[in-house]
Amino acid sequence: MHFSLDIALPVVILLSVALLAALGAFMYAAVQTRRLVRTRRFCDIADNEEGIEYEPVTVVIYSQDEAEALETLLVSVLSQDYPAPMEVVVVNEGDSTEIRDLMTRLRITYPNLHLTFTPDGAHSLSRKKLALTLGIKAARYATVVHTSVGARIRSPRWLRSMMRHFSGGSEVEVVIGYAGAMPDDDTASGARTRAFDATMDAARWYGAAVAGKPFRASEYNVAYRRDAFFRNKGFSRSLNLHFGDDDIFISEIARGDNTAVELSESSIVGVLSGDYKRDTRQAALRRVFTESHISRRPRVWRTVAALCVPLSLCALVAAVWLDARNTLVIALAAGIFAVLAGTLTATWRSAMRALDMRVPGAVVFPLALTYVWRRMILRLRSRFGHHKRYTWD
Repeated sequence: MHFSLDIALPVVILLSVALLAALGAFMYAAVQTRRLVRTRRFCDIADNEEGIEYEPVTVVIYSQDEAEALETLLVSVLSQDYPAPMEVVVVNEGDSTEIRDLMTRLRITYPNLHLTFTPDGAHSLSRKKLALTLGIKAARYATVVHTSVGARIRSPRWLRSMMRHFSGGSEVEVVIGYAGAMPDDDTASGARTRAFDATMDAARWYGAAVAGKPFRASEYNVAYRRDAFFRNKGFSRSLNLHFGDDDIFISEIARGDNTAVELSESSIVGVLSGDYKRDTRQAALRRVFTESHISRRPRVWRTVAALCVPLSLCALVAAVWLDARNTLVIALAAGIFAVLAGTLTATWRSAMRALDMRVPGAVVFPLALTYVWRRMILRLRSRFGHHKRYTWD
């Protein structure tokens, strides 16, 4: 081995490509992380402000005949520290004796609790969209907050955090909150990969909302005005699809000037599941399909940034292979790799902390390196798999 400043042109080109790709991956991560971190810091400060005049609110809970999980969610919602009138409307899929008994028992303590259900004979339509429409029509108040069974409300101030954006004559019509599987809940195999992928996904849609281009929310944590729902004629433009209530619909009513984003600690909702691997995969497949019906979503930058990571590494390996005897080439390649791995690890871990996610630093770069392949596999499964997409499926 030797040290030489005389580096062949192909090696110089490969090192340059590796450096530029590393910078591209870092810039995307830095911009999205900065949006998340700044929003989290601002919301945490604003969440502690006093003197806010809160409006009455209706919480609409979507249920699929899961009495035990529903009871847990209802207790956490009905015991919220909320200083204004609040009612809870549960919309269950079909009539259920077990759900009726639960509601009757809880209504003794909480008279502001109401139940409605979708007809058992409803076919060739999205039962979830029908349920949400019934809940919104049953709401007494001008603002509705949506969540679903499976949500874990982590703070008694959750409702305050979501509703403070509507106070004081605000022109806000949509509030987008965050929901995800928390590290203390998802401890199954593959939890670190799911946490990283969820962060990448959130950085894309939440970052777009912070930048004034909202196109999606979470079915477990979103609020909007009833007027906005009815002006849009509800879910009429996507009635042929089973899903799309929190992305296609939100993209239709949300704009930069009427949408607020909420990321305070008290607003973040956990998502519970009996099988995180299966449910996360199914949710991701549904999302890939429904987002294809949204025209104004970020389409390119996440894919380009994800490709930059393996591209940079491949260019470094090729450069070293072409001139493996020159210690300068090895040193430059090692330096670029260290910068790439170090900056991505530090940046994405900051994004995870903003979302209350936790992943050991040692696995962040390998997950970032393989992220693009997981997305490709997901898209292939969505395109060629047999999933319930349309209401006639």
